This record gives sequence, structure tokens and C-alpha cells, in this order.
Amino acid sequence: MRFISLSRRVQIVASLVCLSMIVWFSVATYSYIYRADILAAKDREQAATEKKYIQANDQFDKLKNDIEKSTKTLEQRQIYLQQLLEADKSLSSTPAPGQDISGGKTDLEQGGKTAPATDNDNSSISFVYSRHQQQLASLQFSIARIEHQQQALAENMIERLSKKIAYVEKTLKKSGIASRKLIELSKNRPSLSMAMGGPFILYAGGNDQDDFSDKEPYARLYSHYNRLIDLESAIQHIPVGIPVKKYYISSGFGIRKDPFRKTWAHHYGLDMAGWWKTPIYAPADGTVIRAGWNGAYGNFIEIDHGNGFRSRYGHLSRILVKKGELVTLEQKIGLMGTTGRSTSPHLHYEIWFNGKPINPMKIFKASNNVLKIQRQEYGS
Repeated sequence: MRFISLSRRVQIVASLVCLSMIVWFSVATYSYIYRADILAAKDREQAATEKKYIQANDQFDKLKNDIEKSTKTLEQRQIYLQQLLEADKSLSSTPAPGQDISGGKTDLEQGGKTAPATDNDNSSISFVYSRHQQQLASLQFSIARIEHQQQALAENMIERLSKKIAYVEKTLKKSGIASRKLIELSKNRPSLSMAMGGPFILYAGGNDQDDFSDKEPYARLYSHYNRLIDLESAIQHIPVGIPVKKYYISSGFGIRKDPFRKTWAHHYGLDMAGWWKTPIYAPADGTVIRAGWNGAYGNFIEIDHGNGFRSRYGHLSRILVKKGELVTLEQKIGLMGTTGRSTSPHLHYEIWFNGKPINPMKIFKASNNVLKIQRQEYGS
């Protein structure tokens, strides 16, 4: 057996080469494993970033939808409030909330969704989301401010409507007319006071948390406004004019002693005495439903003013209208006389409402207030 003898120098070089290979192999193996760990960590970080991106966009969509619903609600309320203000200028004592509720795009709408993240965008996701949160808070504050303004305006309008309703009901009570019955008779008639249309939409989206109770300001506003226009429409038909210009009351409404039999009897009208052939005028617009002789009434006219109101005129010396004729307020319809069951020249004047006689004197006393309501001159 032969042995190879290596010099010390060769042995040292060989040892260094082997050691270098071992070191290189170790470093290479470590680098490979470490790089794999780095790539895995990068993948996990990228996945987490993408998850945050998806969550941020989902939250953005939800917040944007909430803002759009709130804005639509405010726009619908604004339309209704503006309709009321345009229909009745007296309801406005304070300026209406700004009309430009959704005019122009918000920062959220302009900026759009968050862009997908890259390796350097991990920290920017939280910044962008934070900026969106701040923008949202600003928008929510603006919406809350406008909503508060709208509610304040609605409450102010309710207060003014309540005063008008109280004025009308007080006038009707003074006239001896029940407001409930007056409205019942006018339910199927279109409003004469103002013409409006379109649906009234309180809210959008059908949120179960929305308050549709009678305490909600917009429901109360709607109820008050409807009651007022019902009253104003119904009161247009009251024969408020006085049919004789110069007269004195010779016999009042109610129980009296009959001038012929001298016994107590009902008197369903008012005797307004004057000169022979004194002109008689229509107290309101209407249609003549009777014109001619009528027993104890003598020459007689009956006018239907609508909504349950009728007026009657007896003892006329002459009739100037015909059955079916349309008459207007203060149109001359006849001349005073003493025909029929009468002792001297006078007008026997009756007002009937819903098939029952009412005292014309009460209508006369309330005539100024009724005329103000008919002309919508509450403030005068």
C-alpha cells in the first residue's frame, strides 16, 4: 500500500477550501430558508392589506348609502316644506333651510373608493380610511344641521297653522256652525283655497326606526295643513253677505208671538223691514233652485250655495232671477215687498245649513271674520 504525502501547505489550503464550501453551503441554505420566511411574511402582510382594503371599501359603501338615504329624506322634506311656503306665504317667518342639500359631489363621492394597496401602501390604508371618517363626520354634521333647521321651520309652520285653525273655528262657533259637520259635508269637494298635488312622502328607505307617530313634526304639519285647507274650502260657501243695504230688524230668529194668531211660534228667519221695492242682493255665489210663489212666503227665492248652505227670501214684490240661474255675491235678485203672509214691506230671510235653520244674525256678526278667512287675510 502506498501513501500520498501532502505537504503542510497543501493540507492547509485543502482544509480552507473544505471549510469555505461548508460555510458557503450553510450560508446558502440559511439564505434560502430566510428568504422563504420573508416571502411568506410578505404574502401574509399582502393578504392582511388586501383584507383591510376590502373592509375599507365595504365600510365606504355602507357610509355612502347611509348618506344618500339621509340626503334623499332631506330633499323630500324640503320639497314639501317649499310647496307649503309657496302656497301660503304667511307661513314663512324664517328663511327655509338651504335648498342645495345634495348639490355638488361630496369628497367621498369625488374621491371614490380606496385604491388597491401595494407593498408601500400598508400604512396609507389607515390614513385614507381616517380621512374618509373625518369627511363623513363633517357630512353628518351638515345633514344634522339641515335636519334641525327643517324641524324648526316645521314647528314654526305648525304654530302659525294652529293660530289660523283656532281663528277659523272661533269664527264658525260665533256663526253657530259646527266645524265638524262643515268639514264632513265638504270632504268630497276639491279645495277652493289653493290647488296642490303630488304625493306627500315623509321618508325614504322605510327605516323601521323612523317615527310616523302623531308627535312627529312632519306628520303634525301635514295634519294641521290639511285641516286648515278643509276649513277654508268649506267656509267659502257660507252666505256671509247681508241681502239688504238699508233695513231694521222687525222680528228676530227663534220663538216669537205670531203677528196674526198672537200665539207663540217658531220663526226660522229674520224679518228685515224697509221701503217697498228695496233691492235684495245675493249673500254669496250659488244656484237658484226655486223662484216663484210659495204659499205664506209669497214671492219666494231659494238659493243653493253649496256644502249644505241655502238661503231663502220671502214676501218679495218682484223676482229678478229664474230657477237654475247662477248668481254671484251681491247680485240683485229681487225687490222687497209684502206678498204672502205679511203685515208690511219686509224681507223674510232664512239661512239653512245641513237641513236645519241657523240664525242669520250670527252670520252677520261674524261676517267680517268670515270674509277675512275667505280672502285669506288673517293678518289684517
